[in-house]
Amino acid sequence: MRKHDPILLAAALLLATLLSAATPAPAAVKSVPVGVKFTHQAPGAGQVNLAGSFNGWDAQRHPLIDEGGGAWSIVMALKPGKYEYKFVVDGAWFADAENPDSAPDSYGGTNSAIQVGDDGKLVAMAPTAARASVGTTLNPKLTYSGRYLGRYLAWKDRDGEPRFRLERPEQTVDLNFDTKVSDVVDAYTRLRLDNTTNTVLNNIHAQLDEGAVDVHPGPFRVLGYWDMEALQLGDPLSSGGDVDLPGTILDDHLRAGKGTAGVVVSGAPFGLLYEGFFADVHDADYYNDINLYDNTGRDIFGSRLSHRALGLEFGVPLYMQRELLWVEMTSLLGLPDGTGIAALDRYLDRTGDTSDWFELDRLDMRLGFDLTRELSDGRGRAQLEWLYAAADERFVTGNRAGFNNTNGRADVDLSTRATRTWHASLEQELSPGRKLSLEHTYRSESGAQPGEVSTGFLFLDQASASNRVYIEFGAARPALSYEYSELTWREEAEDRSHLLWVQRHAVTADYAAAGVASAAGAPTADATVWVVATRHTLGVPGGRWGRWDLEGAWSDSDDDITPLHGRTLELILRADRQVSRRMHALANLRWIDYHVDDVAGGNDDFFAPWLGLQYQPAPRLDVTFFYGLDPLDFGIDYDGREIGRWRYRRQYVQDHAGATDLDAERSLEDVQVLGIRANMRF
Repeated sequence: MRKHDPILLAAALLLATLLSAATPAPAAVKSVPVGVKFTHQAPGAGQVNLAGSFNGWDAQRHPLIDEGGGAWSIVMALKPGKYEYKFVVDGAWFADAENPDSAPDSYGGTNSAIQVGDDGKLVAMAPTAARASVGTTLNPKLTYSGRYLGRYLAWKDRDGEPRFRLERPEQTVDLNFDTKVSDVVDAYTRLRLDNTTNTVLNNIHAQLDEGAVDVHPGPFRVLGYWDMEALQLGDPLSSGGDVDLPGTILDDHLRAGKGTAGVVVSGAPFGLLYEGFFADVHDADYYNDINLYDNTGRDIFGSRLSHRALGLEFGVPLYMQRELLWVEMTSLLGLPDGTGIAALDRYLDRTGDTSDWFELDRLDMRLGFDLTRELSDGRGRAQLEWLYAAADERFVTGNRAGFNNTNGRADVDLSTRATRTWHASLEQELSPGRKLSLEHTYRSESGAQPGEVSTGFLFLDQASASNRVYIEFGAARPALSYEYSELTWREEAEDRSHLLWVQRHAVTADYAAAGVASAAGAPTADATVWVVATRHTLGVPGGRWGRWDLEGAWSDSDDDITPLHGRTLELILRADRQVSRRMHALANLRWIDYHVDDVAGGNDDFFAPWLGLQYQPAPRLDVTFFYGLDPLDFGIDYDGREIGRWRYRRQYVQDHAGATDLDAERSLEDVQVLGIRANMRF
């Protein structure tokens, strides 16, 4: 995406807010079969209550239910008459912004008002000029929320530092704006301010962190977004999405979209269900490592048509991604033995092209068919999917290949692959709270030819990358056949949950088809990886023993391709015990044991404790005093995702040339951290 696009998107969101349509938004209070339903939008609220003349203005008696997405609601059976009311959000009183009927309160403000008829239903009240209609520029439906996060850390034994040293405090403030433009248009923006990503010391960096305009007139929905988890098709393989965060034990199964900007469209034309998206990737890391320049120029497109008939759902998914990058070839041109890329040498000899920059085109297109059958009255589901994919890499443009030594066409094939994928899955609810799922995927690849080359990205830090992604050329990539199997069993109850997760990856690499040999010199090589993971959660923080969570994973790698052989066992024990009304004792203890057969000194185990005492003076404010490296990363999720330790290990490998993951683990175990974390939502 061009550098001005975020500014244009922000301007579009602001324009949508200012040009709010005059059509009133749907009333937040309405009649339902059993009474009157009150609804209030309060994203990030800890508790919402309804107070009014019907309950003596009691701010605690009638709590609303959190429906998700910031919506809270309650249904009240009211006798005939006129009533006034307000919503109480974490102790703050608000009139109903979507109800134009109001009456003065005793404090110079207004109460919202309704009238209930003899049948228990709402009746229209006489027009009042006290408040303007919702959805106009006089009274737009604009709600805001946000988060403040502060970290104060003192480190010891980091890079040889023998004393505790207070590092620069980390401060982050998010401002979220949700705007009800009209009945069919909504807008959302998140402005993030922090002092960790700025380029000048002690300055505050501000950026559009997320944003969206959602147009939903009825038959179709169009969502224009910036940097949000919004991409995923509904086929069994979840084309274009299903992101797993590195550093977590179990698959996260997130939608894609972080590090991208684009448009998502859905609708039901002609009895068909359509879903699709188009997006540009501005951050190939997807979760924004600011130290690397990784804009690969990738565009992604996804589309799926589906239809239900004969008790089945038939779908046709299409997914495509394309990258166009200019590559400097000066260091390879003019060598006595050629560039080492046979197809390029033949092209240069044939055309006499004098280009020293070539544009690399990496294209991956997938088209298929999927089938879904609901089982056991909706308690189960069986799915099948077949995909055909064509992946090509070639030089398509040279900087001196056209007339007058200008950009012109170059046709140099580097590699071509055709892939066929078969997928089957079964999900079944065995009993209330117990679910079992099985899936298996087989993928075969053909088209490898001797003389091909492989390409790979080399991401450098921002200071030395010069806004470029560098390409490395290597030996031809072998043809691959791949199998993936997964079993998941879960049981959930009110105060406990249990999960078992088993994965098997098996790959066969055919080097002979590409005219090369494996690391061991054989024409083929195999790799098999097993992962068995489990998670058990018991209790609640306020219970006698608190809440305990044990998560573990055992993996075994028998890999002749890398080659890498070994086993790991990782355990994470979490505990949350409420010791008083406002105080919680927290623990997060990680232990991992490595047995890496191919690395000298690869047998080692590491223990990383994190202990905290959390004070909660208000429902949406907590201050945690802790020892150990914080396992939570709040940069991508308000509740924190447990990749904080992983980020530290990755940063260590990047900062220390030649360091391995084991070196990073040793550093993680040796370092000592004292910290304070303040987290406030508003």
